[in-house]
Amino acid sequence: MKNFIIYIIAIFAIFTVSAETKTENYETRSIRAERYFSYKEWSSALAMYQLMIDEQPGEVEPYYKSIVAGVMIGDTITQIDMLERTQQHGISLEELFDGVRSVSFAIGEAQAYANFLLLVKSHQPWLNRGINIYLLDYYSFRNDPENTIKIAEELLAQTPDNIEYMEILAKAHITDGNIDKATIYYKSILAIDSNNYNALLALGNYYALKLLSPNDSTQTSLSQEDLTALAQTYLYDAYNLHPTPYVAQLLSKISSHTTF
Repeated sequence: MKNFIIYIIAIFAIFTVSAETKTENYETRSIRAERYFSYKEWSSALAMYQLMIDEQPGEVEPYYKSIVAGVMIGDTITQIDMLERTQQHGISLEELFDGVRSVSFAIGEAQAYANFLLLVKSHQPWLNRGINIYLLDYYSFRNDPENTIKIAEELLAQTPDNIEYMEILAKAHITDGNIDKATIYYKSILAIDSNNYNALLALGNYYALKLLSPNDSTQTSLSQEDLTALAQTYLYDAYNLHPTPYVAQLLSKISSHTTF
C-alpha cells in the first residue's frame, strides 16, 4: 500500500510537470531535471526524467537517475519500471548499473545502489548470479565482511573452483577477525593452484605468527616443530615465486627461533 501511494504521488507529479512543460524541449527539461535532482526534490526530478524518457527512450541517463530518485523516496514500482523499460529498449544492465552506482556515490548515498541491486535480485531472480557479482564488488569496496561473505558464498556454491571468490572470502574472514576460517580458503586455493603467491604468503604469515608470538602459539594444537615446518614450507615457496626482503626477513626470524 505504501509503494502504491508513492507511485500515485509520482504519477500526479508527472501530470503536473507535464502540463507546465508542454512547450519545453528535451534540453530544457534536462536542465530542470538536474536542478530538481541537485536540490534533492526527488519527485519533481523523477517527473521530469519520465518526460525525457518518453521523448528519447534510448538515452540511459534519465533511467538511472530516475532509479536513484525512486530509491530515495522508496518508490520500488518506478525502479522496476525503469529496469524493464531499459531492457525493452536494449540498454545494457552494465550501463544501467554503472550509472546508478556513479550517481549514488556522487550524492553520498552509496546504499541506494545496493538497495536497487537487491530489488532487482528479488524481482528478476534469473539475474541472481550477475547481480551477486555487482553486490560482491560493492560490499568488498565498502569493507563489509558480513555481506561480502554471504554473497561470495552464494557465488562459490555455483562455481566451487573459483579462486577469486575463495580469496575474497578469505580476506573477508580476516577482516571479520576469523583468521582460522580464512586459512581454509587459502588451502583450498592451493589445492587448485599450488603456485598461488597470495595464498602461500598468507599461510606462511599465519603459521609464522603462531610460532613467533607466544599468545598465538598457545592457541594451536600444533607443535613448535610442526609450526616451523609449515611456516617455512609456505614462505619458501612464496619466496621462490616472488623474492622480497619481507619474506626473507621472516624466514630468517623463523630459522633463528630456538624455543624448542
